[in-house]
Amino acid sequence: MSVKVVKVQENRYADSVTLMGILDAVKKRNGVSLAEVQMGTPANLEVMRELGFDIPASAGANDLIIAIEADDEVALKEAQEDVMNRLDRKHSADDESFNSIDEVDTADGWNLCQISLPGEYAAAEAKKAINKGMDVFIFSDNVSIEEELELKQLGYEKDVLVMGPDCGVGMLDGIALATMSLVNQGPVGIVGASGSGAQEVACIVEKAGSGISALIGTGGRDLYPQIGGLSMIKGMMRLAQDPETKVIVLVSKLADRTVMDKVLTEADKIEKPVVAIFLGGDKSLFEAHKVYGTLSLEEAALKALELCGVSCEGFSFSDEQIKEIVNREMAKYAPEQKFMRGIYCGGTFAEESLIYLKEHNPDSKLYFNMKTRYALQLDSHLKSQEHSLVDLGSEEFTIDAPHPVFDPELRLKRFRQEAADPEVAVILLDFITAPGVHEDPISPFAKACAEAIKARNGALTVIASICGSANDPQDIVKCGKELVDAGVILTGSNFQSTLLASAFMKALDERK
Repeated sequence: MSVKVVKVQENRYADSVTLMGILDAVKKRNGVSLAEVQMGTPANLEVMRELGFDIPASAGANDLIIAIEADDEVALKEAQEDVMNRLDRKHSADDESFNSIDEVDTADGWNLCQISLPGEYAAAEAKKAINKGMDVFIFSDNVSIEEELELKQLGYEKDVLVMGPDCGVGMLDGIALATMSLVNQGPVGIVGASGSGAQEVACIVEKAGSGISALIGTGGRDLYPQIGGLSMIKGMMRLAQDPETKVIVLVSKLADRTVMDKVLTEADKIEKPVVAIFLGGDKSLFEAHKVYGTLSLEEAALKALELCGVSCEGFSFSDEQIKEIVNREMAKYAPEQKFMRGIYCGGTFAEESLIYLKEHNPDSKLYFNMKTRYALQLDSHLKSQEHSLVDLGSEEFTIDAPHPVFDPELRLKRFRQEAADPEVAVILLDFITAPGVHEDPISPFAKACAEAIKARNGALTVIASICGSANDPQDIVKCGKELVDAGVILTGSNFQSTLLASAFMKALDERK
């Protein structure tokens, strides 16, 4: 008979990246049949109770809950100890640890503080670090926009970077922050208000044969009128003075026009070449500026490399290659196979695809799970209609399950649902790798793709791209081969996947 334990650590916080890593490790222990290591939010408590754990009624959102089921008392005790050691980050004798920022002496070389606390505490701790002259990387969300402005203004006064709040990726001095990929060092510096977008640019730069000097995240609200692009401008200034940076790339979704113009005006003052991608913007945005305006994440990365003197010939599909792929796959489809489905874990990738598909397939009906000017809204996010994309990282999905970069199960279920639909011809997937995300997000999909394609006698096209570095622990070379061996068309970027999807949409609509 199995044994269970529930431990409540009152008023203890750990971020989702840390908890997912701990959870993955403990689940793999011999003798452990079930485990949850989560903050006590109402949704998490409900899940744990549904799994049969007896959670105290007093447990709340500020408490850390450790719930484990194991085969026997020995396995249970060892699993508990493993969780606590990982939570407490047991140090070697050579490591330094501090109980508070007040104990840190910047004279000893400490120059960066990564903050991952509940939002109500994050700003106060960030302020302490800034006043010590440290750059801060704020992974925490739920920090008010008023506090964000105060922190960024203080950062200007103290001449430090304020990355965030809600900043998901960064790289400084070769150190990857939060969920950043381990991208090679090189001449391209990136400042990004879109985490997955900035990471995609960095990873394309590496795939094309180069690397990055730094990636400075700003947080998604930096280009709001209330903030005014303070961190993006400060990041540009830092990279302008960095001898390792030869070209600067600015990455954001379309934001406030006045703020974007302000940022581009500051970029005009920099002697180094500056490339900009503001997803959803058009060429008119850049006409009054000397920056190199681009319209896709891939174009921004390749333009930066061109300005560095790096040849990118052959990175992208040619029109002839796209036509050949579409004709080959279309010949396999049954008459009832009419539609394309995209199942995304990266919100920026979903948006990049939506923008392109809307512009290049204006007569096609396209659906999305959220309200957007680029597509019609699905009747239900749980069921696709005709040509449609879904972002499984959006709140309506993550309210009941972990984000798909941390746990692929919900997206796997959706993939199998789409693959079983007799009207589906094409499925579009994106993958994100890094030390801070799920340790094996791709292999389960490779297996599922092979099974689905076989079940349809080859009459199913799966297109995928991987946003990741060859240095990431997931081994994207091995994972890419698994996808290809499964019959998946693997592309070099989300934009290349979108080009193919657009061609398939057009071909499928023409034969209706």
